[in-house]
Amino acid sequence: MTDTYEIVSGDRLSSIPNKLGLAVDWRLLQKVNNIPNPDRIRLGQKLKVVSGPFHAVVDKSDYRLDLYQGPPDEPKRWTYIRSFRVGLGESDSTPTGRFIVRRDSKLINPHWVNPRTGEKFDQNDPENPIGERWIGLDGLGVDAVKTGYGLHGTIDPGSIGQQKSMGCVRMLDDDVDLIYGLLVEGISRVRIEE
Repeated sequence: MTDTYEIVSGDRLSSIPNKLGLAVDWRLLQKVNNIPNPDRIRLGQKLKVVSGPFHAVVDKSDYRLDLYQGPPDEPKRWTYIRSFRVGLGESDSTPTGRFIVRRDSKLINPHWVNPRTGEKFDQNDPENPIGERWIGLDGLGVDAVKTGYGLHGTIDPGSIGQQKSMGCVRMLDDDVDLIYGLLVEGISRVRIEE
């Protein structure tokens, strides 16, 4: 799951995951290696690299997201990594099913429009309930009709362990920041179970 890589001429931190087939976001490498500026890596610098893909299973009954690593279509071969507490949709509105991280859906500091009221929340708005990260999900197979859901941060840490969102899975900002670096668009799977 982890290895070492030595920076060669022409490397950019943002391209190393694709070059090595790691199935992780480049920001994870930045975080793991304590690199303050991703544009300032050095020739010969050794990096710890983490290989995915990673997946998530949300247990609604326990308000828990379990993180796994393994082949996307072989959950029996997934290796458990760790768990996170989550918040869920009010009135049990978080759908169950199988999902994939939607392509071009991972956002940092997103703007958001409340679909019920039309109220707009800009980036950097301290009242934006989405928090600092958004990871969009698309349903798979019979669950393909389930759209508009995702994993995101929160400005209300007290909502973790409760049903207070509009159906999405809420996480503490530090937790969703880590998950953001591990889940990959078009590859990582998310299962939501009762």
